[in-house]
Amino acid sequence: MASMNLQAMKRTAVPLHAEVAEVLRHEILSGDLPPGTRLPALRELTEQLGVARMTVVQAMNTLAEEGLIEKYSGKGTFVKEVKRPKRHTLHMKADISQLYAMVEQLEVSVRQRDAVIEKAVDGRVFRVMSRIHARSGKPFCQVDIKLDDRIFERAPARFAREIVVSVFRDLGVTVARARQKMTISYADFAMAQALGIKVNSAVFRVQREFLDADGQLIYSATLSYPGDLLAFEMEFSTGAV
Repeated sequence: MASMNLQAMKRTAVPLHAEVAEVLRHEILSGDLPPGTRLPALRELTEQLGVARMTVVQAMNTLAEEGLIEKYSGKGTFVKEVKRPKRHTLHMKADISQLYAMVEQLEVSVRQRDAVIEKAVDGRVFRVMSRIHARSGKPFCQVDIKLDDRIFERAPARFAREIVVSVFRDLGVTVARARQKMTISYADFAMAQALGIKVNSAVFRVQREFLDADGQLIYSATLSYPGDLLAFEMEFSTGAV
């Protein structure tokens, strides 16, 4: 987690300690912070968030009272095993050409951050990138990308500055399977700062994966859009004349 000053960021009109607790609560209940995860030390959280020590202490006490975390003397604070709300999934099928067409409608610029190399347990190499898509000069989407390095090397300059799905289409990359899941999430401190939105405001989270003919992952992305900037519209074919 990068250092930031939560006091200076856009916030809702609630006590600061309640806001810190709410962000961590969302991450625990969504599974982003799995059971057994060790939370950063108090001093580290205080420095990262730019808030007073007592603010973090109050937030942690709230989560402990709710049974979401547990403190162990000399070891740290850990996320407990809790019952998480069950999401009901609506399954729909679509052709990948519809995804390509949807991406074509987006007129955005890419603010690239440094890419890093990540090696999977099976020896495969991926290019990991984090970026911000901007529209009309304003942040529109935060994107975390994992891309097979062999594909990245086919057009490194384009992948660095363009939307990945569009480059896939132009290069004729064979995608045997593709899936996408959309959920409602909430902006944590880092995302709120990157997108210029309020902490804990609703965001659309889109998780996308492309697989090759061997069923291996070649591309994944998590896209986060401010909830008030995006709407999804679907038109159904009825077969009627």
